[in-house]
Amino acid sequence: MTTSQGILFHGQVDDGNRKIHLKVFGPERMNCLLLFVRPDIPSISGVTLIADVTVNEHDLPMTFVSGSGSGYYYCLEMYGLKEEKDMKEHYTCLAYGGTQFLVAKIKNGKDIEISIRLKEAVSLQFPLRNNAEVIFPIQVYHRPVSRYSFCNNTKFKTDKIWIIFFKQSEDRLHVFIHVGQKLDFRLPFDLPVATICEVKVIGCILFNKKMRTSKKEMNSKMINFKTCFTKAEYETLYDKTIEFIKARKGNFRSIEYFYRNKSDRYFYSITVNNNGIMKPYKKDHNGDPCSVINGRLDGLFFSTAVDSKTSRPLPCSPFGPLRLHITASFLFKPNLNLYFADFYCHYKVHSVTVILTRRDSPADNFCKTRLKEIDIYDNPFVCLDTSKTLNDILVYHGNGLRIEVLYTDNVNIHEIIRKRKGYFEQVPVIFRGESRPDGIPKNKNCKICNLYLQP
Repeated sequence: MTTSQGILFHGQVDDGNRKIHLKVFGPERMNCLLLFVRPDIPSISGVTLIADVTVNEHDLPMTFVSGSGSGYYYCLEMYGLKEEKDMKEHYTCLAYGGTQFLVAKIKNGKDIEISIRLKEAVSLQFPLRNNAEVIFPIQVYHRPVSRYSFCNNTKFKTDKIWIIFFKQSEDRLHVFIHVGQKLDFRLPFDLPVATICEVKVIGCILFNKKMRTSKKEMNSKMINFKTCFTKAEYETLYDKTIEFIKARKGNFRSIEYFYRNKSDRYFYSITVNNNGIMKPYKKDHNGDPCSVINGRLDGLFFSTAVDSKTSRPLPCSPFGPLRLHITASFLFKPNLNLYFADFYCHYKVHSVTVILTRRDSPADNFCKTRLKEIDIYDNPFVCLDTSKTLNDILVYHGNGLRIEVLYTDNVNIHEIIRKRKGYFEQVPVIFRGESRPDGIPKNKNCKICNLYLQP
């Protein structure tokens, strides 16, 4: 199906007047046109134009180069936009049109006409995919319940026009036109959970008040992200975890150590170059792709798994040959908060991730608004037992289940060794012998730990 939106480009292209203007016929439901005109010549700039469709005729603010011989080709992309009511800066893309035209060298001047009819499309494409995309990192921030922002820390001296293209799975293309000295834009609506979204940003220079045009763009690469769980989903995931535990014959065991395996180089760098301070770093994308902590929370992973016969830490490691043991009670203290964060599997073994935070710290505030808080003295995973004179750390051990702790504060290895609260040990490695740089997503086909079975 096509719209009745007709666009006609008309003008003279010669040595004296290399201008083209456009006429708009039958605007109907559209409020404006968004145009991108780009030459195939890297040294010549293109333009971006936002044209009001209630005005029938516009000059295209660009000098076209006719070249020599066969001339130069120009690429034209257009989007028909409808302004969303009561939503500032928000447009819905209704139709798209694109073409390529040739500007040849004409001695005596000649008219050029290009007629385009915009077409509605089920899957509208992102602009400037064939042009050079610059390195302009876009950070995606999440704010509960399910709001997302797109930001870049670069601040420019003058205002820029930020054209933000956004699409979620099987949804129409949204366009946001935002003015500011830096990219800092929050979507005006919540996003559904477990949805793959795509974002592309183009930054333009503002030349005048009537039209927004540019000669240089920050044409970002398209990025995609998956929307994360809300607290409601974490409650459901927690319930699935409890069902799994109840179906297994497990029990709580007192453990002496939390432990962490890495390469010799990793620990050497910390003990020699960083004064023994092991600092938290960004959580990778291991586990559920919808986990809100992925790429957003800094922490250090510690294992609690022990051999069922000896109750000692597992004899081998897939993460590195050097193991740091830390007395569990040295890290797991009563004045900390505990959160349930993930339940996942890669093969047969399921893992539970809990997070240990210092109260009122940035990490604690992050977790409090997004995750399920659990009682540090009474929960199904890892508990502080105060029934005896000395505090014991109890961890649930069951067939096919492991508990991992993400600790969100610095760890002073020198202090731990000096106070005899831990020690290093070499262990055999298995599998890769190191963690993957970005982690391993969970088994998407597992019906036990997936809330949403992924395609």
